[in-house]
Amino acid sequence: MCNACCGSDDTLVSNSSHAVKSRLEGVRFVMWGFPEPTQTFIHREFQEMRRQGLRVQILAGAKRDISIQPEDIQDICYNDTIYLGNPVVWFLKGLLVGTFSALPFWRVLLRMLAFHHKDFAHRLRALAMTVAAASVAHKVKASGTRHLQAHFGSYQTELAMALAWMTGCTYGGTWHAVDIWKDANILPDKIRNSEVVFTCTKFNADHLKDIAGDSSDKVILSYHGLDFSRLPTPADFAPIDASHLPEIIAIGRLVPKKGFAYLIEAVAKLAREKFPVHLTIVGDGPLESELKRSVESFNLQDHVEFTGSLKNAETLERVNRAHLLVAPSIQDKYGNIDGIPNVTLEAMALARPVVGTRLSGIPEVVNENTGALVDCADVDGLATAIRSLLSDRDGLIRRGKNAQEFVYSHFDVHKNIEIQLNRFAEILSSK
Repeated sequence: MCNACCGSDDTLVSNSSHAVKSRLEGVRFVMWGFPEPTQTFIHREFQEMRRQGLRVQILAGAKRDISIQPEDIQDICYNDTIYLGNPVVWFLKGLLVGTFSALPFWRVLLRMLAFHHKDFAHRLRALAMTVAAASVAHKVKASGTRHLQAHFGSYQTELAMALAWMTGCTYGGTWHAVDIWKDANILPDKIRNSEVVFTCTKFNADHLKDIAGDSSDKVILSYHGLDFSRLPTPADFAPIDASHLPEIIAIGRLVPKKGFAYLIEAVAKLAREKFPVHLTIVGDGPLESELKRSVESFNLQDHVEFTGSLKNAETLERVNRAHLLVAPSIQDKYGNIDGIPNVTLEAMALARPVVGTRLSGIPEVVNENTGALVDCADVDGLATAIRSLLSDRDGLIRRGKNAQEFVYSHFDVHKNIEIQLNRFAEILSSK
C-alpha cells in the first residue's frame, strides 16, 4: 500500500484539535430526518467530531430508524437530540409560544417572509420553519446552544436562521447538492446572514462564492472525508478470463440522477460486442421496476444483479470484489445532481478505478489517472471506457493505486473535520 495510506494513526488527535476542545461547547446541528440511512457521510463526520472532542448535539424534525445505526450514532439520538415530533403538535405549540411568550416571534417571522423567495410555496415553508423554531426555542436555549449548523441549505437552514434570531445564537450551513442545485431558495441571503457555509465540492464552492457577493469569504470547501480505519483491506483484482467475467459495480438510490439506465444500455452494448461483463447494482428506489424491465428487454438477466439496499460493510465488500465502479450520474429534469458520490471515494480508497461523468464535482476526483470520464447519458462513451479499462489489467491496477493515493491525500476525515472544528471555535470565541 502507498505511503499515504500507512501514515495515519486514527488513535491520535492533533494538538490543534486539543486546543479547540474547551471552546467547542454549544454547537448544535440542524437536520430534518435523523438518522437518515442514506446519510452515512454525515454520520461519519459526527463520529469523527466526537472523537476529536465535540459533543455532537442535534435538532431534528423527525426520528428515523435508530436500530440499524452504529452505537455512537444511537447514543446521539438517545442523549443529545431534540426532535420536533408531530408536525401538528409543533405547529400549534409554535404559534402559541410565539404569540404569548417573550420571543421576538413576529419580528423574526416578518424578517423571514421579507426575503425574495422562489415562489409562494417556499414563502409558506419559511413561515412553517419559523413556527417550528418557536416551538423549540426555549428548549434549545436552555441546552446551552450557541451556534446552529444546518446540514443542507433548504428548509434546514431556514429553521436554523429563524431559531438563531429568536435565541441569539449564530448559525451556519453545511451544504451538499440537492439543496444548492434544485431547491436553491434565497441562498445568497442565507450565506450573507450566516457565519460560515461549508460545502463538499469545489464545483459547489465556486458557484456559492459567485452568488454570495461580498460574503464569498464565508464559503469554505470541506470535502467529505473517509475514516480509512473502518474500510476493509483492499483485495487483489480477480482474474478476468473465459470463466470469470469482469465485475463492475454501481451504487446508489435507484433514481434518475444516478444514470443507471444508461449504464444498463452500455452493458447491453458490450454484450452485443462479445465483451460481456457482470454488473452489480446496489440500492433501492422508485426506478427499480423500470430498470429491471430494461434488463429483461436486453436479455441481461445473467449479467445484471440487483442487491437492494445493503449495510455499508456489505456494500464495501461488494466493491472489494469488483474490478471497477461506475458512477454514470446525470442532471435530472428537476436540476438535481450529485456532488461527489460518496461511494466513488470509498471505491477509490479500496484501489478501484472509477468511470464517472463530467458533472458537478466528479471530475475533481475522477480523471485518466484514476479511471475515466465520459459525458452524461453517453452510452457509447460508457461502454468504451469500461472496455478500455478492463482490457488493460496493468493499467487497471495502476489507476486503482493512483485513486487510492489521491483519496488518502485529500479525503482524510480526521484532517477535514479539524478544519470545521477550528472554524466553530473561532465563531464561538467571538460571541
